[in-house]
Amino acid sequence: MTDLNETTQTSWQAFLTEQGAQLDEHGKIVTFGHAEVERYLIKHGPVLTSLNEQALLKVSGSDAFDFLQGQLTADLAEVTDQNAQLSSYCDPKGNVLAVFLIFKYQNDFYLSFEGSLQSAIQKRLSMFVLRSDVQVTDAHDHLVHIGYGGEFGDLDIQRRLNTKVKEVYETGLVEMEGMEQVCVVKVPGPYHKYDLFGPADQIQQAWLKLRDNCDFTNSQDWRLLNIAAGIPEITRANSGTLMAQFLNLDKLNAINFKKGCFPGQEIIARIHYRGKVTKRMLRLHLEEALSLSAGETLKLKDSAGKTHSFDVISANPDVLSGTRCLAVASLKPLESVEGNLMTESGKAAIIEPMPYSLTDE
Repeated sequence: MTDLNETTQTSWQAFLTEQGAQLDEHGKIVTFGHAEVERYLIKHGPVLTSLNEQALLKVSGSDAFDFLQGQLTADLAEVTDQNAQLSSYCDPKGNVLAVFLIFKYQNDFYLSFEGSLQSAIQKRLSMFVLRSDVQVTDAHDHLVHIGYGGEFGDLDIQRRLNTKVKEVYETGLVEMEGMEQVCVVKVPGPYHKYDLFGPADQIQQAWLKLRDNCDFTNSQDWRLLNIAAGIPEITRANSGTLMAQFLNLDKLNAINFKKGCFPGQEIIARIHYRGKVTKRMLRLHLEEALSLSAGETLKLKDSAGKTHSFDVISANPDVLSGTRCLAVASLKPLESVEGNLMTESGKAAIIEPMPYSLTDE
């Protein structure tokens, strides 16, 4: 990920340090000093964290809409000042290069995604601009990104920031003096969960307002909320390795099959209309504490001793014990499994229901 603008980086990281955050070299919050408590608190919230290590690109210019409409899988016509969306960027083979949260802010489009992909995605998008009036720039020079969530997070956002953003992917601006440029986006989660973007000084004010009624958590454990919601995270380790449907992007309304061409559209559409999706992303709870990273292969055994391979998408230590992860696996071999799958050391591995249906119509 490219360096943040010096002024924005310095002021925001100094602010986080004042709040007690311990940061790694990428700007991720390792802990606020109570790691085990931070993980436990995330179960119900309310919790607050910095997500500024995520990539954030601004796509501007008179041709920005047409350009993105021809590059991404979802229908950009659905992105307005009041509505964001989940979308993806694929290669010509239909393999996913990145998964984006897209929102509109001050008449420009913004793409939020995993930080390790910032340079590669910015370079690739810019390569296809050609003679269009489109500029693809790093937005970290003027916007900071934080996350907030909890069982009553919608009421907290309304009461503390005077902003009604109730439905998933609904967006709005904070209606309080000194924070009018803070954009609030409701995103999927096990409870009410929000991404906030804005200038560093205004985000600091929003942070302090929300802090009155919540606790801090770290960047790593925030991932548990995305795992619970079944939202895939594509990183440098697995970019370009999996088909869009394998990541359930069709079930997450991140693919529009009627809008026209985009990279990989022909193959993705063929699978949708003519074939059956052979692999799906599943949510697993492992009773064993395993250190798993995106791009790794997790091998689990069934009661008959047969080995099943899972491509890890994201993983994190669970709140109380064990490991929770998202991983892609072939469906047909799993249909005949009786009882729990097991890790190589014999601990149970349970396939949990997703918060959305995986059944093909």
